[in-house]
Amino acid sequence: MRIITEGNKDHVYNGRFTGPVQLEMILEAREDGEPDIARVHSECGAVTCWHSHPGGQILVLQSGIGRAGNEQTVRTGLEPGTTIVTGTDEMHWHGAEHDSAAVWLAFTYGVTDWTERNPLED
Repeated sequence: MRIITEGNKDHVYNGRFTGPVQLEMILEAREDGEPDIARVHSECGAVTCWHSHPGGQILVLQSGIGRAGNEQTVRTGLEPGTTIVTGTDEMHWHGAEHDSAAVWLAFTYGVTDWTERNPLED
């Protein structure tokens, strides 16, 4: 058994965000098929740029008020406990509402495929 109380907040990550975001890497995948697990701390209004994952992603909102979208819909006012499951290679984005910070627990399968597209400008 391993007990991890806090992840590595110094992890260098080449993600693209619209505002201040801190990635807290909890556990990196050791082999294919395992997820990277991280907490994504988004300050007020900060969201990711559009991106996808070859194996999909599971997001659980831990605190704050979140928002997320894919090519079909945008959801705002998401509350803690909300779980989002994205499919293989599904383009999406996620982060914090404009007036609230948010912390997401992210289970990411495969290397993130980032775009430069800002969902707040679409």
